[in-house]
Amino acid sequence: MPTIKAKLSSTLSAPPARRPSARAIAAIAIATTILGATPVIAGADMAAGDLAWRQRADSQDGSGASLGRIEESIRAFREAQDSIEARWKLIRSLHFLVEFSHAPESRKDEAVDEAVEIAKDSIEILERGAGSDADRAQLYFWSAIAWGARAQRVGLITIVREGVANQMRDYARRAASIEPSIERGGAFRLLSRLHGTLPRVPFVSGWVDRGKTLPLAESAYAIDQSDPGNRLILAMALLEQEPDRREEAITLLGSAARATPRPELLVEDRAIREEARRTLDATQDPPEDSG
Repeated sequence: MPTIKAKLSSTLSAPPARRPSARAIAAIAIATTILGATPVIAGADMAAGDLAWRQRADSQDGSGASLGRIEESIRAFREAQDSIEARWKLIRSLHFLVEFSHAPESRKDEAVDEAVEIAKDSIEILERGAGSDADRAQLYFWSAIAWGARAQRVGLITIVREGVANQMRDYARRAASIEPSIERGGAFRLLSRLHGTLPRVPFVSGWVDRGKTLPLAESAYAIDQSDPGNRLILAMALLEQEPDRREEAITLLGSAARATPRPELLVEDRAIREEARRTLDATQDPPEDSG
């Protein structure tokens, strides 16, 4: 999972009416011949977005990616967001900009707000059961992540009081129920950190259970033991819940800290590696005072 902070999500609201785009108005004006080209245009936007997404790490310096390609993917998926696939890919691109790019904070704030609005706007679509199972699972998952990005800005207590934490849990559970292996166990990673980090407030977040932190992390690890994010999440859960398994946790952290970033997840894996190194450093005993 991209950065390993608790990532969280969402309130229900009906989607606002969409204003027709200039492209749609032109299609109506020119009538039948152009109307037939609308799916082709949407397909071209999706293809452009997918290409820019694959190239998102082409310009990066080890600490983050430049904005060019990820902004291209955002623009392309915006144009095609009548489809569920485009919606989750747009939220994913916005999340990458927030967590892994050199965008200024003002742009990151805009991206968080946009991702949350898309998540809200998608609720009715999801409840209708539209789209393929794979795309619905992805939209549930990335909607939860969008709310998680907001949580990092307003704090855990606030999202618990607003009921957003409940939506994040529900969305992650729905994603996992539809497609357990989504994002290499990402829904289980998210659920593990929700139970491991959220405050338990009676009548608000009474479902939070520290005892579920480790089993959920183990579920993610069972899906893909090679994923460095799964190793990191499991190590964190072990350190928090099973101090007698500290050596096992340190071994997992060491492997995540040494992992070679995957080409298709270059920036994300580097962030996980740095998080693993920081967590590993924190487990080291402080030097004895010789004085």
